[in-house]
Amino acid sequence: MSPRWSSLWLLVPFALLAVLALARLARLRPALRPLVFPVALTAIGMVAIGVLGDMGSLSLLILIPVLILCVRASVLVFQALFQRSQGQAPPALLESVISVLLYGLGAATIAHYVFGRDVTPLLATSAVVGAVVGLALQDTLGNLFAGIALHTEAPFRVGDWIRIGGHEGRVEQLSWRAMRLRTWHGDTLTIPNNEASRGPILNYSLPAAPHSRNLTLGVNYNTPPNKVISVLSGLLEQVPELPTEPRSQVRVVGYADFTIQYEIRYYVTGYEEYRRAEGEILRLVWYHFRRHGIEIPFPIRDVYLHQAPSGVDEVRADRLERALRGIDLFRPLSDEELRTAASRFRHVHYAAAEKIIEEGTPGDSFFVIDRGEVEVSKSMAGTPRSLARLMEGQFFGEMALLTGAPRAATVLAATDVDLFTIDKAGFQDIIVANPAIAVDISTILAERREALTRAAQDLTTRFEPAESSSELRQRILARIRDYFGI
Repeated sequence: MSPRWSSLWLLVPFALLAVLALARLARLRPALRPLVFPVALTAIGMVAIGVLGDMGSLSLLILIPVLILCVRASVLVFQALFQRSQGQAPPALLESVISVLLYGLGAATIAHYVFGRDVTPLLATSAVVGAVVGLALQDTLGNLFAGIALHTEAPFRVGDWIRIGGHEGRVEQLSWRAMRLRTWHGDTLTIPNNEASRGPILNYSLPAAPHSRNLTLGVNYNTPPNKVISVLSGLLEQVPELPTEPRSQVRVVGYADFTIQYEIRYYVTGYEEYRRAEGEILRLVWYHFRRHGIEIPFPIRDVYLHQAPSGVDEVRADRLERALRGIDLFRPLSDEELRTAASRFRHVHYAAAEKIIEEGTPGDSFFVIDRGEVEVSKSMAGTPRSLARLMEGQFFGEMALLTGAPRAATVLAATDVDLFTIDKAGFQDIIVANPAIAVDISTILAERREALTRAAQDLTTRFEPAESSSELRQRILARIRDYFGI
């Protein structure tokens, strides 16, 4: 057997083993897959040269695969170094530019050292051609180098929310010519790299800490700033999109022609969440301001006089009085006392899913449902359990009004709901003027308490179940007298 064939018998198994080993390794580490094809081509070229024995004419069968192998290996090394230094994969455009440069350098090296070609005239010609092409493709090349600069400086990444030249959106792609944004409306906006690199770029996604936004509201001069700040602070705690830390802030920022300007600074975990959070804040502002008698004045300068209502209007007053006559709790009151009590009620609004009272918190307000429905729930073994759904004409909060007991249940607005409410201050002079009412009310509360206990629907406060009816009545009466000082 000739030396050529003996060496071929050694070369073929070695080449086959090398390809199989690399293919196996590529299955374990997918990053090495780009090397399998050039290694296979190199092995085939070596076998072909070994069979034909003509190194000169067939040298490209090895040189080209080796060049591809070297370029791809260099790109893999660049990817690993970039990932280690920047903490993310390198941009595809930067990899493409490096590959083109390496291929050009490798081709010139092969032409000069393997085939003995002088590449100097080619370089001179390339300079002239490059100048002509550069002038013709000035904008295109500008976009290319601008894209390289954007990749190198990395002012943003794919998936970031940015603002460029009045345009705002999420980055979806950055290519050699342009970048693509997905706008708030779901449209695709393409911006040339050259244009993007000229102006400032605002990245809403960096740093990754919660993003803050400012919202300005105007309130009339009649409302004390401390009251407005307190109402707005309580409102922000009910917006589920806002994180607990950092806490939202409210401050006075100026005095306009007809309003005091308040700034709400709130935080969202991601920039794309701010519209939903801001919409929820503005939705709740109307209900909270209406409930607390805070007005957002119209942007006008006309001066007009009107007589402010001294409570609920006549229609509501009629509805309230009819509702109170149907509540056994107010049965001991005379007609005059009932009308007096009705005049002390305020009309308030709550949005659907808004918390009206919370279990365990102090309070002295009593509520009658005018319109809508509420959901009553109680924490049992750490889990909220729905107890009842109350509708128009029904009421809750009587124990807090009459004894000051902490809330023993949580009440949420199941729908947008209108309520009549009265607190201890509004009921104080009625019960003080006629202390005998307390005896009748304590009897009614004891009866209601026993009924609720038997039904396992304790919506007010807990008492010892072993108490007799008379003991329970006396206990409630003592608490009412102590609470109102009678």
